Amino acid sequence: MRNPITTAVPAIIPPTMEDRTKAIVAGGNRAAHDRFMASWACLNSIEVAPPPAPPAPTENLTVAAWNIERCKRVAANAWRIGQAQADIVLATEMDLGMARSGQRHTTADLAAALGMGHAFGVEFVELGLGDAYETARHAGETNLHGLHGNALLSRWPLKNAALIPLDDGAEWYVRAPKGDGQHRVGGRMAMAAQIDLATGPLTLVSVHFESESDASGRAAQARRLLDSVDAIYGAGPCVIGGDLNTRGFLDAGVGTEEMLSDPAQTEPCFTAFAEHGFDWRASNTGATTTRPHPAAPRDTPLKTLDWLFTRGVTAKNAFVAPAICDQGLYLSDHELIGVEIAP
Repeated sequence: MRNPITTAVPAIIPPTMEDRTKAIVAGGNRAAHDRFMASWACLNSIEVAPPPAPPAPTENLTVAAWNIERCKRVAANAWRIGQAQADIVLATEMDLGMARSGQRHTTADLAAALGMGHAFGVEFVELGLGDAYETARHAGETNLHGLHGNALLSRWPLKNAALIPLDDGAEWYVRAPKGDGQHRVGGRMAMAAQIDLATGPLTLVSVHFESESDASGRAAQARRLLDSVDAIYGAGPCVIGGDLNTRGFLDAGVGTEEMLSDPAQTEPCFTAFAEHGFDWRASNTGATTTRPHPAAPRDTPLKTLDWLFTRGVTAKNAFVAPAICDQGLYLSDHELIGVEIAP
């Protein structure tokens, strides 16, 4: 079982092109994958950077969670977050050195645009260009570093950062055929850290559950996440948010009211959150949180996949903000969700 990673560095060290080529040549060999995962620095450390000018601690703040779909439009993404007046961003699907996102360090660039600090952890080293749409669009290009992961962005300094594994990795390496656009080294993970507020420390967690899993798999990932959070930080005030891939609600035809009042019947991961003292009713609207991708069929159904969970704080005024910018440009296939919190 993979253990949480707490080694903080000022800059992630990516694998070399030679390293990534060796991983491609090794195909889907599990033992080879595990050697890469154990030896590559980027999969065993966390990048942490302070905010340029942190404000004084406060009691009330707005937390947003957003699967930013690679963060391909940094300036526009920053505008959307600014409009939401978010003090904290729990970000998933962030790139570093990927052709599809202009080879940028999207977490560092987005944090700089917002005047925030950040903590970034690598979920996957991408050996290809991305999904089918991205592979076709960027044919002939090469990733500079090929890193993809999750992040926290904050107006206040992030301390005690930890990368929390949700599985033992290799699924996207072993099952993907050689040359597949999403052939990857790594595994699903959450990015966690704390900030100091006027009332004490607040734990923050950005999480992305496995997209190819089922309801029981999501429940197992939730238990692993929550046990780790409590072991590292204790059972104090905490906000967890991200893309849980809770597609079971759509499959079962569950409506908004039932989704908020009794979600565990369809998605048992909510039982784990409740057992660990988390509430979701005040921090979510139950509205759909996805937006059709430009390459998706027009009849693609919208889903409620993104959630915020709170413990030890008061949540109010939950909202969903559309993933488009002021010019109407598409930003992500997930909407931004947010909530105001207070002691």
